[in-house]
Amino acid sequence: MTPKVLVIITDGINCNVETARAFNLAGAESEEVHLNELLDGKRKTEEFDIIAFSGGFSYGDDVKSGKIFALKLLKLKDDIETFIDSKKLILGICNGFQVLTSLGILPYNTPGKPSVSLYWNDSSVFECRWVDLQVPVGVKSPWLKDMNGKTIKVQAAHAEGKIVAGPDTSVDELFTGGHVAFTYSGPAGEMTEEYPFNPNGSPSGIAGLTDSTGRVLGMMPHPERNCEEFHHPNFRDQKGKEPDGLKIFKNAVEYFRR
Repeated sequence: MTPKVLVIITDGINCNVETARAFNLAGAESEEVHLNELLDGKRKTEEFDIIAFSGGFSYGDDVKSGKIFALKLLKLKDDIETFIDSKKLILGICNGFQVLTSLGILPYNTPGKPSVSLYWNDSSVFECRWVDLQVPVGVKSPWLKDMNGKTIKVQAAHAEGKIVAGPDTSVDELFTGGHVAFTYSGPAGEMTEEYPFNPNGSPSGIAGLTDSTGRVLGMMPHPERNCEEFHHPNFRDQKGKEPDGLKIFKNAVEYFRR
């Protein structure tokens, strides 16, 4: 089957076109739908197989990045829980990751009760650069099939990307529970908290999380920005190599074809 992807758009979202294209390149069929159409009941999440929350600055990042979007999505709480329970997939990139943590979907599937937050970069400024991400050996997610232990290069572009655990959560628990999907990687391939390899100071280098099912993935860097050969900064040396970010989207498509 060809999975149908719902790319939700609303005020301030600006990476929707690239995200939809990445899914289409991977073999899916994407459609952009405004949040208001979902809230009004004109469109339903159940029409789709994948929900994508793309990057941007939803509602101007007022109050906190992703917060207003998340509060609006609480009206769709039952629909989202049913979507996850039906073994479908959800992806949140950058602002989308901020939305999913503010909503409480990541990492523990507790809508309305967030347990981690994404806070200001240690540099206190917007950081935009290519980074290396390593996929932990133990993480299990259809989004990351055949990627365990591997390193990929993607672009980070955010001001609020530092993981902060709430009072009832610890960074260690995120690792032991298998929720850490990506860590920033240093020059020698090691997990790093060192700037600029880790652009935000996230503890233990955390750059992405999954929920307990592995079917919900959130990440700060942008895989959709390394989905075509010419995206890579050294693309002339990458002839014949599949772009690192595309693998994530292809895994999602293959999940439904399996």
